[in-house]
Amino acid sequence: MSDAQRIANLDAWLETMRGPDGYGGPVVHWWQHCLSYTGAGLDWRYEGIISGYLALWRRTGQAVWLEKARRAGDDLLRGQLPSGNYRHSNFEQNPYSGGTPHEAAADLGLLRLAGALREASQGDWEAYERAAEANLRCYAIERLWDDEAGAFRDSPDVPSLVPNKACTLAEALFAWAELRGADEPIERYALPTLHAVVSLQVQDAGRLAGAIPQNTLRGTVVEAYFPYYIARCIPALLRAHQLTGEARWLDAATAAGEFILRHIEDDALPQVLYPRGMNRYPQWRAALGDILRALELLQPYGLTAHIDGLAATLRGACLPSGGVATARGFAAQISQHRDPAAQPDFRDPLPAAGWVDKAFAWLAGLVPGGQPLPPPQTAEVLLDCTAAGRPARWRETAQEMTLTAGGRTLYHWRKGEPWARVVAPEVMAR
Repeated sequence: MSDAQRIANLDAWLETMRGPDGYGGPVVHWWQHCLSYTGAGLDWRYEGIISGYLALWRRTGQAVWLEKARRAGDDLLRGQLPSGNYRHSNFEQNPYSGGTPHEAAADLGLLRLAGALREASQGDWEAYERAAEANLRCYAIERLWDDEAGAFRDSPDVPSLVPNKACTLAEALFAWAELRGADEPIERYALPTLHAVVSLQVQDAGRLAGAIPQNTLRGTVVEAYFPYYIARCIPALLRAHQLTGEARWLDAATAAGEFILRHIEDDALPQVLYPRGMNRYPQWRAALGDILRALELLQPYGLTAHIDGLAATLRGACLPSGGVATARGFAAQISQHRDPAAQPDFRDPLPAAGWVDKAFAWLAGLVPGGQPLPPPQTAEVLLDCTAAGRPARWRETAQEMTLTAGGRTLYHWRKGEPWARVVAPEVMAR
């Protein structure tokens, strides 16, 4: 299957995930799941969705893709609260608002859209910039900025720094500053935040060299190193280098990329590494789009990134529905012992908009230039799997997602509805 066909199928799948307020659906995650609430999530899914549609517009020249990017931006405008926050912006913790890095990622999508519309001489671009600015000023700067630490907190009430989230926020500040021709967001907030992030990077030689820890809490470093989240730091570090010409930002980004490359195993990456040991599972599939993008950004600077295996893994995760499987190995999350011959846990093939968008954004940049996409070719997904260790069956159509076991419905979501109709206790307990 060509990448153009994959993207056509992905676009068709995204259409099935839209409800009245935007892109919805269940979420599975390393931390926890959001299976009951299935309404629009105005979270980081909008970064990839908007970026993907903008890439398609630029690659094909077709106005329909710019209009779909605008429609996604309009979801965020309608869902913005007087506080500057977005409704339902917490991804796996939806339907709460104030999610990090989710609101900053949504801002980044809005700012990219505003830039594209300005490029196309469409005068309403400022509405999208103003929405992002309101969130950055009223929430990020007013509530998350820690003047003493010189960086953004993860929580207004707790001294904390989560590097990947702070880097997404810095990336949004760079985009905002570029649109407005202003230096303050960069000098006052973005660069000091990135300095705090780089100060945490592992400098010692060894297996963790170049790694960036997941977070600090009240000044204590939490020594957990997630390759995926480290990849999310790279674009902001590279942008800092491009804007300042300072080598330290490029050195930090390169070291982070080298750390990721060292830990590719069987065309996948472990979930998290510790000073002693690691958790391999679950291994992300759709989210590899962000990792591939980060590694590709480093290639012009001399990093030799052998990413064909990771790219093949992502492409191989594309489902007949047009979605992309979330992971491999959810059943081994506790034991960390995976039987390759066993049926997958139902969470593995479940496609979530907030993971699929990462594959969508990466693949969209690969479609042939100047050519329209082929018609979508999608079909029902019907897979044998497990749920709570029991044999089960996962089914997805354009209208619904269903999990059954032993003649009983464990999960049922009718697409477009804000809440799943059936969520069995044993599914929620996973």
